[in-house]
Amino acid sequence: MMRRFLTIILFLSFTLSGLLSAQNLSFYFPDEIKQLNPDIPSPREFLGFEVGEQYVSYDQTVSYLRLLAQRSDRIDIIENGYSHERKPLIFLVVSSKKNLERSEFIRKQHLDLCNPVKSLKLSVDTLPIVTWMGYSIHGNEATGVNASIVVAYILAAGEDEFIKRILDNNVILIQPAQNPDGVQRYAAWVNSNKSASENSDANTREFKEPAPSSRSNHYWFDLNRDWLFVQNPESYYRMEVYYNWLPTFVNDFHEHGNTSGTYFSPGIKNSTNHLIPDDNWDISRKIADYHTKTLSKIGTMYYSREGYDDYYTGKGAALPDILGGVGLLYEQPNPRGFVREVDGVKIRFADMIKNQVFCSFSALEASVEMKNELLNYQKRFFIQKQKEAQKDEVKGYLFGSSDDLSLTKELVRILKVHKIDIFRLSKDLSINKKNFKKESAYIIPVNQNNYSVIRTIFEKTTTYKDSSFYDISTWTIPLGLNIQYSELNDLSTLVGEKLVSEIFSESYSVPLTHYAYLFEITDFYAYKFLYYLQSKGVKLKVSDSPFSINRGEKRYGFNTGTVLISVNEQSMGKEELNQILNNYISANKIDVLAVDNGTGDNFDLGSGHFKPVTKPKIALLTGKGAAYSIIGELWHLIDLRFGMPVSLIDIDNLATIDINEYNIIVITNSFRLSKEAADKLSYWANSNTLIGIGTSYKTLNELNISEINISKSITKEESKKDGSFYDYIKRDNSSSINGVILSSILDMSSPLSYGLRAKEIPLFKEGEIIITNSKRGYITPLIYSENPLMSGYLSANYSSQIKGTPAVLAGKGLIYFVDDPYFRAIWLGSSRLFMNAIFFRELLAKEKVLTEK
Repeated sequence: MMRRFLTIILFLSFTLSGLLSAQNLSFYFPDEIKQLNPDIPSPREFLGFEVGEQYVSYDQTVSYLRLLAQRSDRIDIIENGYSHERKPLIFLVVSSKKNLERSEFIRKQHLDLCNPVKSLKLSVDTLPIVTWMGYSIHGNEATGVNASIVVAYILAAGEDEFIKRILDNNVILIQPAQNPDGVQRYAAWVNSNKSASENSDANTREFKEPAPSSRSNHYWFDLNRDWLFVQNPESYYRMEVYYNWLPTFVNDFHEHGNTSGTYFSPGIKNSTNHLIPDDNWDISRKIADYHTKTLSKIGTMYYSREGYDDYYTGKGAALPDILGGVGLLYEQPNPRGFVREVDGVKIRFADMIKNQVFCSFSALEASVEMKNELLNYQKRFFIQKQKEAQKDEVKGYLFGSSDDLSLTKELVRILKVHKIDIFRLSKDLSINKKNFKKESAYIIPVNQNNYSVIRTIFEKTTTYKDSSFYDISTWTIPLGLNIQYSELNDLSTLVGEKLVSEIFSESYSVPLTHYAYLFEITDFYAYKFLYYLQSKGVKLKVSDSPFSINRGEKRYGFNTGTVLISVNEQSMGKEELNQILNNYISANKIDVLAVDNGTGDNFDLGSGHFKPVTKPKIALLTGKGAAYSIIGELWHLIDLRFGMPVSLIDIDNLATIDINEYNIIVITNSFRLSKEAADKLSYWANSNTLIGIGTSYKTLNELNISEINISKSITKEESKKDGSFYDYIKRDNSSSINGVILSSILDMSSPLSYGLRAKEIPLFKEGEIIITNSKRGYITPLIYSENPLMSGYLSANYSSQIKGTPAVLAGKGLIYFVDDPYFRAIWLGSSRLFMNAIFFRELLAKEKVLTEK
């Protein structure tokens, strides 16, 4: 009996140790919150713990918010899609019962307010404002998702006049966690490494989540850079809800990694994107006064107007600014666990949740008191943008090519997500040395409601007020896709019918032949077809030179990189082979020619000009030191886009596994290898291929696989050497490369060029790696052009040093990319060089990669 009693006491002591460190829910309540509806379940009643006592997981968040929606007549719930890991994407629509009963009417009226043709007849006096609250787009910034359940509970249960005024004047859209997969991972990490007693030692495991961190989603993307590109399902379904409402006031809740106070917008005024009206900053500053008042009351240190900008429009606090909204960014100090001590300062999880909750309600207070001002701003925005569009010398953009229909489809998909009208080209057109066919080209008139979004997608920029950038300095999407496009100054007679559905390809079947099939790989998704065939056991060859062949009385010309399937060389019969081809072709656009003889004009199909294409077996090296954003992108490219298996191998396991299972290993950064692993990898590279990216050249040199040398660093401008210490700490980034688009020239005889028609390739460069030239041109298939800058901020010093230098090196056992070839999953153009490296690596030069010292 005594033993049982002691056991109970011990159990209670461990349980209470957690409860004693937790805060009562009222700790998170603003002063105005005094009365709560007892019929609405609190977070503790459902979760079994107080907010802040544990990190709430995403599945717990979804379950609790579904319950709130069931119990409260103030909440509707939207579930419109799933994350990569099949977690439901949920949004709450919160308002008064009366407003929710007519929510569809309010939504349509609000959209009318954003339409210059209809808005003149509308008064904002009786319209509720639409306010967006987005939390935890970075999974390891978890105070947001934990705060969201407090905010939702108060809005559902609050009976005070303060809450009723908010609900009467608002339709509030809450996304509790914009990155479900990251939130779930981070909650599991912190909760599983939490101690019963408080431990604020920053070195303990609780605060040291290993890479790749939960900041990112399943494929390790930063989802707060994907609002414009919409390459992930989390972004796609978020934008679906966003455009369905076009919120007026957008709040984006984050955390930062230092001990500075709470940040809130506006940011650096001179670093604001030129498409954002000047009065947006002024309104943000006025809203900030509500936060300064609220945070001052509870003793929270804060700052504004520095540290962050509003330049890159692909972020959650910036894209709304070019859609008539006012976007505010919030950054709390990141606790990384429950209580973390940094430089003598204790950062408490509960305190940071409280800050997020209080900022949420000071924002909602501003939305009520500034409702008419904010709605009139949004109404005025679209009227002004219509005037700008009408005055713009550029009347539209033309894009599209029959060579690569998939890239045209991708740009169309992005434009449709952003509610941009697309029209067919009415007649063939040649402009700026580019040929556009009416069957495959499309026009975007700029005089549309989302004029600013059209501009931010298509425009190139080389002039800037400021040379400091929190993120990148340019992001022209057609250049990333490497799709031909042109500005149009006159749309007369060019605009055809509106594109109302997807671009469809006509299905067909390739006829049976006893001899051979031929196809070119001009389409982006041709690599998916290549691997599909190899996975079915089909043997492939590729031509190293152009050729032509006769079929009946018709002559067909083929480019370098044409794929040959010889029927008699296959292990399956001709009927089965034909069925394999047609199973794919029936659902995918690819032109395959069946031929009944092998006679060609330049050489025959049995010639040695056709080289075998071996099936790739790919590994991406992960572990300490890896560039996880690049690895995640390449994983996404190979696995999700092309349906090819790829193994993620931790560098610490390299010495113990059989790497002969792979014929391609990708290294994205500089690794410190054990001697055993280094020897093993170096020997393996004698008969296989390493693909290196960025600073991996250091490891490659250490393995004696290459001798890649870096151009000497550009020194700071002389004017920066002098001046005060204040001048030093606020100096600009003129000695950095903050994301620019550079022109490069491709050797069209190289296997890396297969399937590509234009030798100019737009590359995205971020970082200061500049490689010295090689004396052997054939190991330099891609170089930066003599006038490399296409768009972005690049100092004259860097421009002169980059021109003519290698962008890719390729030789024995190695293909090296200076920069990320698939930046943020939108640089599909240069990713084709990477995929050519995957499939045609064995056709490259067999000499060691060397550059000048």
